[in-house]
Amino acid sequence: MAESLPVFDSLALPGLRDRVVLITGACRGIGRVTAELFARCGAAIAVNGRLEEETMQVAGELQQQFGVRTLAATADVTDIVAVRNMFAALQDWSNHRLDMLVCCAGYPLVDELWNTPLHEMHESHVDEWFKQVRAVDLDGARYCSHFALKMMVPQRRGSLIYISSTPALSGYHGTPYTEAKAGLLGLMRDLAHEYASHGIRANAVAPGNIASGWYHQLSEVEKQKLAMESPLQRWGFPEEVAGTILFLASELAGYMTGQTIVVDGGEVIR
Repeated sequence: MAESLPVFDSLALPGLRDRVVLITGACRGIGRVTAELFARCGAAIAVNGRLEEETMQVAGELQQQFGVRTLAATADVTDIVAVRNMFAALQDWSNHRLDMLVCCAGYPLVDELWNTPLHEMHESHVDEWFKQVRAVDLDGARYCSHFALKMMVPQRRGSLIYISSTPALSGYHGTPYTEAKAGLLGLMRDLAHEYASHGIRANAVAPGNIASGWYHQLSEVEKQKLAMESPLQRWGFPEEVAGTILFLASELAGYMTGQTIVVDGGEVIR
């Protein structure tokens, strides 16, 4: 299969031009593609990554290619002090405005964590592994949401979007990942309920097998086997997840909150 979908030069969604969006985990994978699509729609983008050089490079490339304002928002989202400092820089850059937060940062897929059943884990791993994944996937999203809401509540508008996964809905294996991604959906639903009266929406995307990140580590046999898991019998493209994120951020989804959209080729049908 192709590595990605063609870029659509005419891509435009209502309500995204000149809006300020912070995307965590924006230097690679789905986060990077999402940043590119937001930039194509004319949004001002705060690019978050953990490594300063990489983050600055991505922010510079987006600014040069699409002519939009960008900020290299370097921070480790597992560190609440670093997140606080990132939001202070964001406020200075955006004149205290934040329209959208997209939480794409995720713990990298580690074979041992993914494939070890809970009863076979060493007891130290039952603590350590779960904390490692939760720190990025759930704690990082919570920290960013805390500071984002401080900016959005006075504005009386905003959109929070979280990247979960299909195992959070149906179960699978890789318990540390499933638990953290399921917790993320709980956070999303609670914020959707609590902050709707402030004009703030919260939604999530649950991708299935997407040709990004760990996809490139698989053999051709493994890729083909996993492709057959969904009724559409192929891998999803990162752009198909990013497009769903943009829809949720746009005015087209203005009456949607507290929802999880599944992007998995039909494997999890609810």
